[in-house]
Amino acid sequence: MRRALAAAVVVFAATRIAAAEPAAPSHGDPIDPRVLAVPTAWLPGAGVAVATLGVDHRGDTTAIAALGLGELAALELGSDTDVRACRACTASGPDGAGQGDAPSPVALGRAAFRLGAGQDAWFPGMPAIALGVRTTFAAHGHAVHDPRVSDAYLVASRALGVVRVHAGADAISASAGDLRAAARLRPLAGLEIHPPMYPRSSLLGDLAWEPALDAQRSPQLGWLLGIGVRYQALTWANIELAVRARQGDELGASTVMIRVNAVLASSGSR
Repeated sequence: MRRALAAAVVVFAATRIAAAEPAAPSHGDPIDPRVLAVPTAWLPGAGVAVATLGVDHRGDTTAIAALGLGELAALELGSDTDVRACRACTASGPDGAGQGDAPSPVALGRAAFRLGAGQDAWFPGMPAIALGVRTTFAAHGHAVHDPRVSDAYLVASRALGVVRVHAGADAISASAGDLRAAARLRPLAGLEIHPPMYPRSSLLGDLAWEPALDAQRSPQLGWLLGIGVRYQALTWANIELAVRARQGDELGASTVMIRVNAVLASSGSR
């Protein structure tokens, strides 16, 4: 019932979005704020909002909205379940240590601010670049006390014909109660392939990092690998189907998710 309800929410929201007037990406740039988990350097245009709604096969949901500020920055607010937590993690944790319960999703409310420049903005051949900071403002359904995750990242994105490449670095810190882990730097990588014979479809792949929170020891970072497809149903909205796997998880523990991204514009931006 929970999974069916979550899927119905995504479908309903997508229907409501379809009733709004669409907005083209600023200067023809792509507008997807992330590949799957990896952030891109594309920023919404001034007064342009990007909304993401998703649900996975376990019923865990994602809802994120971003607003472009003067084509130089963006504010982002939303909730996701990318982080995992447990009271005493099992040996399937990122570093293979500890015994106890298996990690479960943590619904984190997160706010972010991004500042950047578009592709070719300063000189020919320049990739789009973005510097982002993100922090936790709320948590729900967690197995540890006061979970918090913060990160700062720098990412570059470049469209090269049928391929879009994303690369950068992410400094991630996390805490659960009194147990804290200092910021650790990890690489980010993402790839989008747009086959010419299927102009509305894209193949997606990315590598990100998320912490596993544990009530018994300091948070541990583990990789998050995703592959999927994106279909551009409308000029201003697309739908994604993806599979994501985590470090230390068995293949059967992979997550299957469906997600809708849409672009809306205020009257002043048209």
